[in-house]
Amino acid sequence: MTENAEGMLADPLDTDRVRDFLLSNPDFVREDAELFALLAQRDAGDGVIDLGAAARGKLLAELRQLKSLNSSIVETARANLATQSQIHMAVLALLETDSLAALDRKMSSRLTGALGVDVCRVLIEGHAPLPAGESILGAAEGFVGEVLGNKVERLGPVNPAIAHALYGQQGARVKSEAIVRLDFNGHDGLMALAARDPAMFEAGQGTELLNFLARSVERMVTRWLHAS
Repeated sequence: MTENAEGMLADPLDTDRVRDFLLSNPDFVREDAELFALLAQRDAGDGVIDLGAAARGKLLAELRQLKSLNSSIVETARANLATQSQIHMAVLALLETDSLAALDRKMSSRLTGALGVDVCRVLIEGHAPLPAGESILGAAEGFVGEVLGNKVERLGPVNPAIAHALYGQQGARVKSEAIVRLDFNGHDGLMALAARDPAMFEAGQGTELLNFLARSVERMVTRWLHAS
């Protein structure tokens, strides 16, 4: 008989049932690093190299790494879902606009706030549809090529040589940017997002959501260009 926490006699431990449970649920031991290490211990004696213990130690370290990696993947997935939701909500808000001027205002306020960036610019070569625009602006012919070269997109540190041309006075403050090439019915253009956080945009980041946003803005701006 065994004694429980309240001092009462409990039923004897059924070792056969415990064994059957562990055989049916091997992950119960493998997922508990401390229990796994305790069960894996074996005294090999002084001066004897226990290769089995070394192998078990390596396996235990790998198990801990896998558990850490799994937690990291889960957190990354949650962050990606949050970003996806932010961009979808921002696009829906932009779709509610009824003019190019209204789209410009929402891009400079609602969009920047939703994405956590400091500046949003849409530049159109050879076309300045809004004389007093804040986000939708004209650009000189060839400017997009100067910014992107032959690339379709670029993420990373802000290029100080063209920061003012892209972002105006805020060009001196922003540290990282994401730029996507656009096409407005034959007019070359781009969409640029910039942030003071130098780690906000980095080379190698996934760009699927960024391109979704850029193509949505491209279509919305093109729709209003005909009326300007």
